[in-house]
Amino acid sequence: MGVRFGDEAALRNVTLDVARRERFVLIGPSGAGKTTLLRAVAGFVSPGSGEIRVAGRDVIALPPERRDAVYMHQTPVLFPHLTVFENVAFPLRVRRSSEGEVRERAGLALEAMQMGEYANRVPRTLSGGQRHRVALARAIVGRPPLLLLDEPFSALDPALKRDVREALLAAHSQYDPGLVVVTHDFNDAAGIADRIGVLIDGEIAQIAAPSELFARPATLGVARFLNIANEIQGRSDGTGHFSSPLGSLRVGAGLPAGPAVAVFGPAAVRVGSVGGIAARIVEVRAYHDHSTLMLSTSAGTIEAACPAGNAYCVGSDTTIVLDAAKVVVFSAPL
Repeated sequence: MGVRFGDEAALRNVTLDVARRERFVLIGPSGAGKTTLLRAVAGFVSPGSGEIRVAGRDVIALPPERRDAVYMHQTPVLFPHLTVFENVAFPLRVRRSSEGEVRERAGLALEAMQMGEYANRVPRTLSGGQRHRVALARAIVGRPPLLLLDEPFSALDPALKRDVREALLAAHSQYDPGLVVVTHDFNDAAGIADRIGVLIDGEIAQIAAPSELFARPATLGVARFLNIANEIQGRSDGTGHFSSPLGSLRVGAGLPAGPAVAVFGPAAVRVGSVGGIAARIVEVRAYHDHSTLMLSTSAGTIEAACPAGNAYCVGSDTTIVLDAAKVVVFSAPL
């Protein structure tokens, strides 16, 4: 599928299959085309080429309301004059569902989002997290085969984000739609997804399970987008070895001889190893759930995981060894 806005290609040659019951997360830089992709599937943007199928049916010529794909914008809008229940029931009333079906399905959707006790409230009396839950309940009430969520957690603080995310996963497990979520948060992506797709410059650069994606980015562009902490210059000998000021690593065959770049996270660096490369601690960085060491080395500054139970002082000397299994090497860009 492709989408153009005037002379600009917003999406190019995008091929994507999302199965029923699958949780698929789309990430990528701002402006890469993530929202455009969701809106094209939902019917709010017309693709210039390709096809769109939902539940096996070609929907490219159908209006949004007939596509069996529900799109939820990152800032959910509720009808201020309707109660929570009537906001959730609205899609069913548009379909002219029976009153019994409306009562049953809207009630179940609200319970799935833990909002049943708020059924008779109006939106202005709810917190931001509660309004998100109501919007999600409205999105799932018709049990669409495909649910498209654009940055559903972006406006929430960490505690509300966790609650809304758990409510979404619980609702998904109840009726198993295909779920496509756009997010900028890598933790949200990893916590939700069966697979993650990386969209860069309007094209799918990689699709993989979360563990595979973050451990083995397919391209240097993907690795840089994922903000993998360390990048060092070196050379490939064409036989599966990469050499740099940090020593020689066996990284597997397939990389041509020439300049190369090794990319690796803090967990790939073993600190205090016997026979390792000399390093000096220049900073200790404390995060809410872990710490890392910034190390001055012959290859530049390297970030390493801080081994548990050890105290490190800025200015002290140590040694490091790279775990080749956690290092990915690419040919250096021209």
